[in-house]
Amino acid sequence: MKIAIIGGTGSIGVGLSLRLAAASYNVIVGSRNESKAREKAEEYTSILRNFNCDANIEYAENFKASKICDVAILAVPAKHVFSTAESLRDELRGKIVISPAVPMKREKEFFVYDPPPEGSAAERIASILDDSRVISAFHTVPAKKFADMNSKFNWDVPVCGDHEDAKNVVLEIVNSIDGLRALDAGPLSSSRLVEGITPLLINLAMRNDMHNLSIKFV
Repeated sequence: MKIAIIGGTGSIGVGLSLRLAAASYNVIVGSRNESKAREKAEEYTSILRNFNCDANIEYAENFKASKICDVAILAVPAKHVFSTAESLRDELRGKIVISPAVPMKREKEFFVYDPPPEGSAAERIASILDDSRVISAFHTVPAKKFADMNSKFNWDVPVCGDHEDAKNVVLEIVNSIDGLRALDAGPLSSSRLVEGITPLLINLAMRNDMHNLSIKFV
């Protein structure tokens, strides 16, 4: 299975590229700039070789990466994710598209969830990519620790979606990453509940001098 990380050079994109390649998926690092994608793909490959992982990491501009993949993860900042989805609508037609996007804004000394009129970023993306199967996941994964291959963790990842076959694929993808447990969180409309956890985690970390907060259901 080929998984394109659209925005694979950004914060969450680094960890997704490394962890999925380590889990034996064929990863395509996507970027608006092909040379930057190539640079990062080579960097990720070098990192994984230090962990005795013979990874298969490709690179391409976002347009090409979307076209040749089986699954795409929109790992771009929330402020750019809707325009990115618009620009790749034809290339992503009929494919599984994973959204980890969390729209939020800062108000004084804390962050608040700032969803679009559709109710969540995932639902907005689904309205744009109406011929794709949009699933939401990875919202509560702290990017820095996730990208550190020396780090160990034990986190739960809620997965939301209206297409059961596509959701099952994403559940399998999440579970393939050591330290993550995928949980079926219901329909795509539940994304508004899950996305809203991220600013809470950031606020807790800021106010209590904590780092790399995630969630675990016990």
